[in-house]
Amino acid sequence: MNKYGAQAMQHWKTHAPERYKLIENPTRFFTELGLEAQGQITELARQIETNRPLLLAETPSSRETYTKDVAHRMTALRIAEEVVMQQLAWVSDPSLPLDEARQEWNQTTPNDENLIMWAERMQDAPDLMPSTVDLEQKAKDWALPTWFLEGLVEAEIPRRYLEEHQSLLAEAASMRFLREVR
Repeated sequence: MNKYGAQAMQHWKTHAPERYKLIENPTRFFTELGLEAQGQITELARQIETNRPLLLAETPSSRETYTKDVAHRMTALRIAEEVVMQQLAWVSDPSLPLDEARQEWNQTTPNDENLIMWAERMQDAPDLMPSTVDLEQKAKDWALPTWFLEGLVEAEIPRRYLEEHQSLLAEAASMRFLREVR
């Protein structure tokens, strides 16, 4: 097993132990993963090396010293390693399928009820209404348009306002979930 396979195996043992246990033959799996990573890294590093403007601007003099050439090659290799290993090996939480991760996220994050309580507090004490900057930040945090939050506070019954805008809330929840799992 090469170093990329070994690094991936250690990463999975640490960060995805449940998924690691499901692998029938970990040695073979990570040996093959390491070989795949090595091939992709070699190819990507070669592409980066031959297209140096992607890496570093060339000096006016085309006479590079040996040290600069080695530096270019090492930089290309490190970039390629990071890109390929990010795609093939580094996993944040592979033990949870996406639908289960979403279910867990729904249970552990603030829900729409928090928005209703916030709007009712703003209605009870209008002087607590946040500044435009704070309102824009709240809208960004909740992945909702500012006009929605303003309408929520202005609504006679905030709960009904949310019910009337369920599709927007569902889309915002999906955006917040995807923002966190990236």
